[in-house]
Amino acid sequence: MINSDNPPPDDPASPPDPDAAAEAAKLALNEKAPAVVAMRILQQLVLEARKDPAHRTYADLDLRKMNELQISLAKNAADPSAVQWLRQMALSWNTKLRGNPALRFRRMFDLIEQVRR
Repeated sequence: MINSDNPPPDDPASPPDPDAAAEAAKLALNEKAPAVVAMRILQQLVLEARKDPAHRTYADLDLRKMNELQISLAKNAADPSAVQWLRQMALSWNTKLRGNPALRFRRMFDLIEQVRR
């Protein structure tokens, strides 16, 4: 029987491990940095797509990766490897959602390119 007070360990909303959660709490994200804004846009899109059973598994995996990206972007808002991961995830979700929310994807890609320059 699962206790409803504690989320299951594979729940993407819960931190993957206590050390990562503690490290993330120490670091503060610059919410105005282009990469962080792009990550927030992608995070919203993935959370919306998670409601669709066809996308649930992909969304769960990418939400976990975004937890790691938050830590990387908190250390360096222009981290090239984090920006590359973010770009690849955005391209993947653009394909999965077939560009449905086109304006949000366009804005996200503009922000990512701004960081890469």
